[in-house]
Amino acid sequence: MSKENDELGQKILDTAQALFDKYGVEDVSMHQVAKTAGIGQGTLYRRYPSKSKICFTLMEAKIDRFIEGLDVYLRESEEDLVAHRLRTVMTKVILHFNEDLEWLRVMLTSDRLEDTKNILCENPPFTYLRLQIQRLLELAAEREELMPLDPQFTSVMLASLPRADIILYMRDMGYSAEQIAEEYCRSFVDPLFIQR
Repeated sequence: MSKENDELGQKILDTAQALFDKYGVEDVSMHQVAKTAGIGQGTLYRRYPSKSKICFTLMEAKIDRFIEGLDVYLRESEEDLVAHRLRTVMTKVILHFNEDLEWLRVMLTSDRLEDTKNILCENPPFTYLRLQIQRLLELAAEREELMPLDPQFTSVMLASLPRADIILYMRDMGYSAEQIAEEYCRSFVDPLFIQR
């Protein structure tokens, strides 16, 4: 891809991000993105065939930054109890999803979602999260802090439960992101550890 194409793609994303921040994702049209970016709609649609594709591209960058922050936390908290570290990781995941609920709603209801949707278990952020959870569970088992369980199986289940669509559903039911994170940890994380 040429530098000019990279710059155009970045201009589209920056424009969309600014419009989404100002008006909300659902209230911004593709026409508005093209007009504000100073490009034709055909140019926009060749790059991004739908608003959900723009959202996915912007979300990928946010996820990358989130993973970098999680890596820093995990390195800096190595001496903490594993139960506390896992609770913190899962709370951060749920609160991260919560920041972009409007975006997620648009992506989940898009007619073209199938064009950009990956199988959950093959999705790199899911794989990253699952491996981090598995490592924490294995460490807890070594330290004899963990109930008898299979860390690999449990890591898949824990990583798959705080899905964006489920968090969105719980928010629609009236739960705050903090309540969802607390109840998730109380129901699925705390029982895994030996209480001392």
